[in-house]
Amino acid sequence: MAPAELTGTGAGDAVGSAPAAGMRVAVDAVAAGAGLLPGAGPLRHTTVNLVAALADLAPRSIWHVFCPAFAVLHELADHPNVRLHPVRAARSRPLRVVYQHTGYPLALRRVRPDVTLHTVNVAPPFGPRPRVVMLRSLQCFTQPRQFGWLRRRYLQFAVRRSLRGADRVVAGSQAAANDAVRLLSLDPDRLRVVPHGLAPHIASKLEEPPPARRTQRPYLLAVSTLYGHKNYPRLLQAFAALHRRQAIPHELRIAGADADLTAADLRRMAVELGISDAVSLLGPVPHDRIASHYQQADALVYVSLAETFGHPPLEAMACGCPVIASNASSLPEVTGRAAELVDPTDVQSVASAIERVVTRPQRRAELVAGGRQRARDFTWPRAAERLLPVLQEVARSPASTRS
Repeated sequence: MAPAELTGTGAGDAVGSAPAAGMRVAVDAVAAGAGLLPGAGPLRHTTVNLVAALADLAPRSIWHVFCPAFAVLHELADHPNVRLHPVRAARSRPLRVVYQHTGYPLALRRVRPDVTLHTVNVAPPFGPRPRVVMLRSLQCFTQPRQFGWLRRRYLQFAVRRSLRGADRVVAGSQAAANDAVRLLSLDPDRLRVVPHGLAPHIASKLEEPPPARRTQRPYLLAVSTLYGHKNYPRLLQAFAALHRRQAIPHELRIAGADADLTAADLRRMAVELGISDAVSLLGPVPHDRIASHYQQADALVYVSLAETFGHPPLEAMACGCPVIASNASSLPEVTGRAAELVDPTDVQSVASAIERVVTRPQRRAELVAGGRQRARDFTWPRAAERLLPVLQEVARSPASTRS
């Protein structure tokens, strides 16, 4: 049985079904931790833009946003119905987990929420009910070797308990929802699919003509935190194969912060493959500066092995950058027919797709036009229109079925 998906809910319908006095919603962003820091990945801008869209859509509701004091979501401060609650959650993951199980549930309870929205996979076991949990990642189940033993065991326990105990689970893609049913035996009736949107500063590029090239050497771009499942070793191997036979003149630029792989690891691989002079490691790039990198690239290459959504391909399409992406997990669902899809486990498949896209102007033009059209389908107001009725439904039914 497929997870239930919300369709055809407009802004007027969502607001019209809200209680006259609105709701008190506690938004839990603490679990994101350092993921809310600039350049650390999509968690900050997706959380900010989703809450902003929800606050605009339901102005009579009060949105109490809990975030770490070291990464306050100050972008939300101008919304009159948003209340920011910075809490003293430590940057250290183990200390933050302890806080999430001790003082944090009390902080959430103090605002007496009608419903709590947990934005990153887990909910503290003693926090307020009812609750909605957003599924952001299942890598602790699908790519367990990326995690140390203790962290893997904790995440598998906490994510399974949180998702099974939620009144509703919200996934960014149907593929992620299906994985949750398959891996965790979740009840499909509790799942809702709410695709993400484009940040406003990225969406604005849809209306701009592509800028003139400002780089002397053409380049391919890869964007993501350096997690193992992002598949960088195979990308480097594919690029090296093209480089050795001089099939393309491009440089490969990689933007992303260290994780279970590091920039030093990738530099070492590049040296071993003989491409160190053609690979640039940019480190973490703040999200408000990433658009120009997309706009100047000849292609984004995103060969991740597992995604619950996949923001870089969507952003690249909005910026007029052709996309080469994996045919795995959520990526075909996000990109539709507007990307060159490859088998991410096949180095030759990746290399051939890169060569095809950068050497065939007609194919590039097709991808640019299709990508821009596809990107228009993903907006945060549309995501809010889908998510708000879920929160209202749960708030009205505090006795929802729970595990």
